[in-house]
Amino acid sequence: MKKKSSKASPSKKTHKKEKQQRKRPEQLLLLSEEEQKQPVKVLDAFFDCYHLKDLREVLWDWLVAALGTDSGIYDRGRERSNLIFLYKQIELLYEAAYVIHKIQSVQKNDRKKKK
Repeated sequence: MKKKSSKASPSKKTHKKEKQQRKRPEQLLLLSEEEQKQPVKVLDAFFDCYHLKDLREVLWDWLVAALGTDSGIYDRGRERSNLIFLYKQIELLYEAAYVIHKIQSVQKNDRKKKK
């Protein structure tokens, strides 16, 4: 019989960490220490995987799915209005993040050319 490790599994650690951090909503939940120090790397990885066109389509599909049904948490006007507002804010957020990503990429390439 295998002896159980005294260390918690990664998923249990993550769940415990997230549960603790929900009590402090302004605290970062997912970024590692390294990612907190260099958040541009997170943007680089994200935009290496997703293009703006794809983000727009997926975000729109989510909005349509949420609002396209008569039941659920978006059945009242205020909830639908809040969702549309969040949708617009997320669009602005990912476009701003994309601009930062592109600026960083250009600056990185310029530094490489100077060397």
